Amino acid sequence: MRLELSYFVALQYFSFAVASNLVKTSQVSYVSVTANGVESFLGIPFAESVSGEKRFTRPTPKKWSQGHTFNATQPGPACPQAKVPVQDFIFQNVTNAKEDCLNLRVDRPANVSAGAKLPVMVYIYGGGDSIGQAYDQLYSPQGIVLGSAGINKPVIYVAMNYRLNIFGFAASAALSAEGNTNLGLRDQRLALEWVQQNIAYFGGDPENVTIFGESDGATGVGLQCTAFGGKGGPVPFHRMILESGAPAADPLAASDFVANNTAEVAKDVGCLSSDSAQTLACLRRVPYDKLLNATLTHDSSLTAFGFDVFIGNAGDDFIPAAPSELVRSGRFCRNVPLIIGWNLNDASLFTDSSLTDSTVASYFRESFPGLTNDTLAKMLSLYPASEFTTMPGSNASAGYYRASRIERDIEFVCPALQFALAASHYSNAKAFVYQLEQTPLENFFAESNNSNYGVSHFSDIFYVFNEVQGFSAVGPTQSDIDLGTRVSGSWELFANNGVPGNSQLSKQNASLADWPAAFTPTDVGTCELGDVSQLEVFAIGGSHEGPVMVKDSTTHQGLDKLLERCAFLTTPEFFAQIAT
Repeated sequence: MRLELSYFVALQYFSFAVASNLVKTSQVSYVSVTANGVESFLGIPFAESVSGEKRFTRPTPKKWSQGHTFNATQPGPACPQAKVPVQDFIFQNVTNAKEDCLNLRVDRPANVSAGAKLPVMVYIYGGGDSIGQAYDQLYSPQGIVLGSAGINKPVIYVAMNYRLNIFGFAASAALSAEGNTNLGLRDQRLALEWVQQNIAYFGGDPENVTIFGESDGATGVGLQCTAFGGKGGPVPFHRMILESGAPAADPLAASDFVANNTAEVAKDVGCLSSDSAQTLACLRRVPYDKLLNATLTHDSSLTAFGFDVFIGNAGDDFIPAAPSELVRSGRFCRNVPLIIGWNLNDASLFTDSSLTDSTVASYFRESFPGLTNDTLAKMLSLYPASEFTTMPGSNASAGYYRASRIERDIEFVCPALQFALAASHYSNAKAFVYQLEQTPLENFFAESNNSNYGVSHFSDIFYVFNEVQGFSAVGPTQSDIDLGTRVSGSWELFANNGVPGNSQLSKQNASLADWPAAFTPTDVGTCELGDVSQLEVFAIGGSHEGPVMVKDSTTHQGLDKLLERCAFLTTPEFFAQIAT
């Protein structure tokens, strides 16, 4: 599947930039660059090298010689990945990638003092644990930093690079014996610990850190909360925002999927042997380009875009059990408020557009071979074919829309609701749930005859980063530009005080309106979605923006029978079957 977006034109924020300030920490000083009212510290190493003999090892904190000065005026290298992340999509081509890639950026309003104690927003990028970098133009923090200062709620932005694909998520018996598993997640954790230890020097408040992410970045946020089964001590963050992802969004995390893929790549590069330790030693000696190319070839042969072939893997200290089990049993961080949600058509890009009414069942048998006939029949009965029709301007069948809705709920919606309910049930954390119902890509999809994509996965990025105007070639409307201001403002409000909406700021188009928590006090006495009588979902954008009271009789788009459906799709039995 290709998205012909090659004519995207990015807004060039750094048309005028000058090296400027010097921030001194206990050991090292960082030289910044300032442009258009934002001061940036780029390419800061937060870990020692993970290349050469350190390949497939846990990250360790970067050590500096006393009094060192680091030039933080240029982006650091991305972690190993494809040079063109997704063909003809708007991701920036990766021109500088190395194994020694664990670096981060800090962006703040210009002229912030060390004692400002501003809230901190730390972003974890998505990309199927296969692509992504902190410096991609899509994740420009200018809109967030300048927008927050504009509503008198300034924040400091941080984003880190973490290892991807086989470099960050390899799994084998030998790696388990060494304790060198889930390395990409451990990279994220070390970056969060760096924030705790250093952000005060940049004017940030280490006691007010919000982590946020999209897609697998949101899953990473959730897995930082479930890390160590909730027994790893105080977490290095205080609020969470999960966009189109949840801790249990990757059901294959509790299977041999990653270990099998590691073995396949090892075979492709001539390293596979009956001795796991020998295989690992060989993989560490394989030249970088050879290992990367073999990984990319293997990944692209399995999934769309080569995504989600190497993912977080259960069974070590970081993910001690299936993430769905950790969530249901309350083994995760406590008292951490969260925003969590999805896009109306979150699975549209990943669903086979050639599906017909008659091929839906076989499609899910192939996608989830562990489903029993009874489970498959029950699942399909919850989504009657009669409720789905084709859409104007779309060549896709009603069967496609039916399958896409089922896939959306399995992968995005129901794991999100389960996590929101569990967080509310096991602690005093408020959970705010949303559904995005607008996309700046609507006109582009219509012109390219892809209206079936609807409010697709990734639509939220433009709004959250308040970057809609930077991609004017796709035809966003003034409504899209205004929505970017409101969404970004609400994320910033949440980072400031844990409340994502404000009626007064909403009247000024600076945030979303007042936003109630998802579950009532009565409902949070349970951790079973089947026992929940109602929930409130905030509809973002579209023609009916605002809170929607969801019951099984609700007819608001995409929320029909949601409680009944998710009660089934989050049962341990269902998870066990889709995880094989």
